[in-house]
Amino acid sequence: MIVETIINCIFGIGVAIFLDWKLSLIMLCLTPLIIVGSSIFSRFVAKETINQLKAYSKADETAQEVFSSLRTVLSLNGGEFEKKRYQTNLLTTRESNIRKGIALGIYSGWNCLILYVIYFVGFIAGSYLTYTEHEKGSIGNIIAVVMIFVQDSSFIGYASPFLQSLAEARAAATAVYRLIEEENVTEMQILDDYESGQKSTDINGDIQFENVNFTYPARKDVKVIRHLNLVARAGETTALVGKSGSGKSTTISLLLRFYEPASGHITINNQLISDYNIKNLRQNVGVVSQEPYLFGTTIYDNIRYGKDDASNIEIEKAAKQANAHDFIMKLPNKYETLVGESGIQLSGGEKQRIALARALVKQPALLLLDEATSALDNASEGIVQEALDRASIGRTTIVVSHRLSTIRNAHQIYVFDNGTVIEHGTHEKLMANEGSAYQELFQAQQREHMESGNYQSTSKICDEKQTGVVTFVIRFVQFTAFAVSGSKLTERIRIKTFECLLRQEVAYFDRPENNCGAVCTRLSSDGSAVQQFTGPRLGIFCEALSMMEDLGTSLSAIHSFFELFDRTPLIDNSSTTGQELVDFRGQIDFDQVNFAYPTRSQVRVLNNFQLSIQSAGQRIALVGVSGSGKSTVIQLLERFYDVTNGTLFIDGIDIRQLNIHSVRSCFGLVSQEPILFDLTIADNIAYSKNDVPIIDIIEAATKANIHEFIKNLPEGYQTKVGRSGSQLSGGQKQRIAIARALFRRPKVLLLDETTSAMDSHNEKIVQNVLEEIQTSNPDQTSLLIAHRLSTIRSCDLIGVLDKGYLIECDTHSELMRRRAAYYRMVSRDSEAL
Repeated sequence: MIVETIINCIFGIGVAIFLDWKLSLIMLCLTPLIIVGSSIFSRFVAKETINQLKAYSKADETAQEVFSSLRTVLSLNGGEFEKKRYQTNLLTTRESNIRKGIALGIYSGWNCLILYVIYFVGFIAGSYLTYTEHEKGSIGNIIAVVMIFVQDSSFIGYASPFLQSLAEARAAATAVYRLIEEENVTEMQILDDYESGQKSTDINGDIQFENVNFTYPARKDVKVIRHLNLVARAGETTALVGKSGSGKSTTISLLLRFYEPASGHITINNQLISDYNIKNLRQNVGVVSQEPYLFGTTIYDNIRYGKDDASNIEIEKAAKQANAHDFIMKLPNKYETLVGESGIQLSGGEKQRIALARALVKQPALLLLDEATSALDNASEGIVQEALDRASIGRTTIVVSHRLSTIRNAHQIYVFDNGTVIEHGTHEKLMANEGSAYQELFQAQQREHMESGNYQSTSKICDEKQTGVVTFVIRFVQFTAFAVSGSKLTERIRIKTFECLLRQEVAYFDRPENNCGAVCTRLSSDGSAVQQFTGPRLGIFCEALSMMEDLGTSLSAIHSFFELFDRTPLIDNSSTTGQELVDFRGQIDFDQVNFAYPTRSQVRVLNNFQLSIQSAGQRIALVGVSGSGKSTVIQLLERFYDVTNGTLFIDGIDIRQLNIHSVRSCFGLVSQEPILFDLTIADNIAYSKNDVPIIDIIEAATKANIHEFIKNLPEGYQTKVGRSGSQLSGGQKQRIAIARALFRRPKVLLLDETTSAMDSHNEKIVQNVLEEIQTSNPDQTSLLIAHRLSTIRSCDLIGVLDKGYLIECDTHSELMRRRAAYYRMVSRDSEAL
């Protein structure tokens, strides 16, 4: 449309000059008025669009964060808090839209005013020229010239919405160009090296860190790695141990060139790592991270991500090595089973084993294991550890571990503390060094084992001027009114959609078509489509039918919104109905409960599950292999799902009859994979609560053994943790999550592998804290899920689950006396040591 307008204008002016060049030159003097108006309008719209895009980006980030962490948001009753956070971001976009509408109204009115000025000037000047110079037959040329310029002005007016779109597109492109042209030497060097460098990547030589220093770009005042010197010999296994936040995982990130060191050198086979082609380097490295990430596709495709051309045989072989093949074959769709977004349909241990298979399928020359077995149960860990030991033969392996029993046979062990290596050597050499840090760590874990018998587990001529002014005012009011109404309507639709989505049951988001990405796209793209129809464009809809394509998109988006608005969720997360749970007595009863996830209704996760907690203050533990149904019990208590058959009673009342917020406020959930939000540490601990005294936040952080760490940060409790807590280590995130749960002073603590990401030192401290809390608050019930049996020995009841059945339940001593399933688990742990 814009190109067509330019061509029409140029051709029209050419014809006008041919007909009457003097009048045409006079008329051309009015052209700057149009050009200036267009320029000012475009610049203003571009500026407002940049502000609008920034606000939309923040709103979209909030939506992404919320719907990817929905269970955590719901368990903390954070729906209303997140709705206000989302609404705050949209407020800026509404103000920008209104200003853009006002600008479009002024610009459109200005064009109409110029139109009437053209009539006025054209006929006055033409009449004068005809009277003084022209023959009488030239009156037709005058009319033609005037009408050509009027038509050109009209073309520009019709193109104004498209001019707005062009200005918006330029503004959107500005951010992209700024990113492309950003001169960040480190990041550009990594990008430039991605397809360049040494193609033949031989990484079978020694890996060496020489006096390496590093700080994260977002926290340049905090040194994470200090004067690091480390050698990983080719074909050998090198272990990195130490407390959480000591720099172990950062070392792995530097080796993968996710970042560049601030100083020092990293070499492979005596060649700087920066000389290698990054793409080929990473293709030869297998990585299994502490928090496994799976894509929302099938198990087969997730494993094949490790090697695009992997055959079925190679994929099955890798799955067997990772101890995943057996549980996969028991699923109805086997390797074609959809794992859900981020692997939500699988247990933590199952996800970790698939991630391990993904790393092994490409037979990497270098294997990086960052707490690879931390999420596995004791039986699976032994088998997987054996497979890892076999996979490590003839392959350079770097292992990050908190469990020292898994790295005893490593050729070299490096002990980290505060970003540097304080000692290294073999297990025997370090143990022989009396009073060494390694010896203290190992003996602490040994004592823990001895105490519990176990060690294991995250827009008329004289009257023309007046008419032009009136039209200017009318156009201004028209576009401003449409901008205001359109912006408010779109904002209401977005907020209502966000609110409706938060009302839906968790199972709604388990469907592939409702995953986090699809939901966020619906909020952003469909919302923008509706705004295109309801804003200033609606004002010219009857003047031009060029918007029919956009109209179809807008109507389709409107239909999807109303479809969502009309949907009645199976579990309404915003419901205010139901009986309030007052004076919770701590009674929880699972009565013959059967359950299957809605997206896998043919697979029973719980079978005739019967568990009774009759009084407050009890400590109940659930143990069993990964996928046995332990975490499902917690999800039913939080009412993320309803039971398929049977009944779940809370204080003798069917949980479905209770107010959902009342129920969730009684529970404090700390999940295996800690979820933090892109807020400050203080806001994360006091999540969804306003005007909270800082002393209460500090108290909770102290109990979770994280206060000292926070206090030593430059910004203390006002430190931003980044998206998903990216600025913190796994153990630090978990302790903040524990502090968040303790801050709420829940009646029941739900601890799902709470300490699995911690080193022995911090695990022991946190375990003592939890026990002290239990002692100081005897009415608080605790439900623990654990792989490390050492953490549950003192529990009042220990339930053993197998394939969804509760096969035995009693105290530790009684279960040991029976010499059944629990006894065999403890015995296996002892043999592992």
